[in-house]
Amino acid sequence: MPEALAVVFVFAVSAFIYVAARFQSRSPARLNAPDERLRLQHYEAWLQERLHRAQREQWDADMVAGIAAELRATSQQLARFAN
Repeated sequence: MPEALAVVFVFAVSAFIYVAARFQSRSPARLNAPDERLRLQHYEAWLQERLHRAQREQWDADMVAGIAAELRATSQQLARFAN
């Protein structure tokens, strides 16, 4: 019986640590703003290049619209960092 309690205790502790780590990793306070801004700026530049290429090579209209939508969303995220 004590062995079973030890196994249950270890399982409960590991489950608690897992849940706590998940909540901590999703916390906006842990977000490194300068690194995230830089990442978004690079992603925005890459999307602009991809959009220009898609328009130049006349890709499918749905693909061009999807890239443009992603570019708008990224630009909006960057605007939030400016405020």
